[in-house]
Amino acid sequence: MTQSASETWSVRIVVPETSSLDAAGETFDLEVREDETILAAARSAGVWLPADCQQGWCTTCAARLVDGDVAHPNARRYYDEDREAGFVLPCTAKPRADTTLIVGQYDDFLEFRADHGRPPGSSKLDT
Repeated sequence: MTQSASETWSVRIVVPETSSLDAAGETFDLEVREDETILAAARSAGVWLPADCQQGWCTTCAARLVDGDVAHPNARRYYDEDREAGFVLPCTAKPRADTTLIVGQYDDFLEFRADHGRPPGSSKLDT
């Protein structure tokens, strides 16, 4: 079934208790339009998530996909292996189903990218 841009998906955002984010330990349930990024919907709902470039380039917003599906039609730097490993970039991710994300995965994503020779690679890792 094809969804129209006016359709919405339920997106659950989980902030781990161990996160340095102010919302550590909280869970947020949002309705996100299919044509809207998860980051934009979160911020519109008053949920602050880390992000810098908002183009899928810097990886600051990295999250893990627990369930559901997203598309990254405008991400500048998002690879098949990122998707296969369950990483998403909420700044460019648009839901394609009801979805659950664990946010605040920047460090894990940097490690993953470094291990796979993808940018930003080890250049941003604290070594």
